[in-house]
Amino acid sequence: MKKRTTTIICLILILAITTGCGTFGRGRGEPPVSAEFAATGTEGIVMQFVQDQPPMKVYTQSALTFLVEIRNRGTYTVPSAAFYLTGYDPMLIPIMPAAHILSQPLEGKSPFNPEGGYTTAVFEADASRVALPQSMPNYKPTFMLTACYPYQTIATPLICVDPNPLDTTTDKACRVQKVYATGSQGAPVSVESIEAEARPNGMYFRIHIANTAGGTEQASGTVFSMNSMGSCPGGLQYRDLNVLTYTTIAISTQQLDCEPKNREIRLVNDRATIFCKFLNMPRVPAFQTPLEIRLQYGYKSSISKIVEIENMNFQR
Repeated sequence: MKKRTTTIICLILILAITTGCGTFGRGRGEPPVSAEFAATGTEGIVMQFVQDQPPMKVYTQSALTFLVEIRNRGTYTVPSAAFYLTGYDPMLIPIMPAAHILSQPLEGKSPFNPEGGYTTAVFEADASRVALPQSMPNYKPTFMLTACYPYQTIATPLICVDPNPLDTTTDKACRVQKVYATGSQGAPVSVESIEAEARPNGMYFRIHIANTAGGTEQASGTVFSMNSMGSCPGGLQYRDLNVLTYTTIAISTQQLDCEPKNREIRLVNDRATIFCKFLNMPRVPAFQTPLEIRLQYGYKSSISKIVEIENMNFQR
């Protein structure tokens, strides 16, 4: 009897432990926090048309409604965003609104919300306002939904700083690596890798960044200057495209000396490199520390859907 009681108690304890694994910080009235959350991924705002809203074929005597699901798959909370439905003749189909503007910030992924923020948008034209010429049997435009929004990339890779690289005899807490692979940071622009070199007068870094967003439902997007947010989507010029800004590149809160000096970076073939120097290092043995990198940019991405509108008043 004692053996059976002991076995049952052990099973209960094992069950309690295993069900507790994978979450932490759970209190009364608080959502569970995933222990496996990591700031990874290469997406920002992701959109998709709700199935059959509208269907692939509609008629002029029926309303035309586009229902869109919008998610923030990155880690930065978007303070504002605008969504535009284009690709059709507004004189034939007067769809409202002209633009859907977020009424509140769209939360990024976090330990408390690993799926990111979610909202919807509706664009519609009532049946009485869809008017095709009588000589036109159908109209089959490609409706394009474009999102314009600000975003940030935050990377804090752990690196080794060695103020005395010529000393090869002393035991050191870390060794400077030639290349630090950083992966993704939960944003459409990623800090892909960092090249490091230790010299007697300081540390030198090449920070490689890339526009890496893409996916099955979401077409690759375009980076543009934050100063041109009001020109998105149709008014962006060449000088606005593929331009982003680094707001912080620091070690131990000390800003590094980086090129370009004006903090503005232009991507070429979706890639760019920032060159930085860390010259005023503390004269201490080698140590590990995070290299803080913050990038700021505007982002534009689009999805599309072909809808055939059959003219019920068609006459040859």
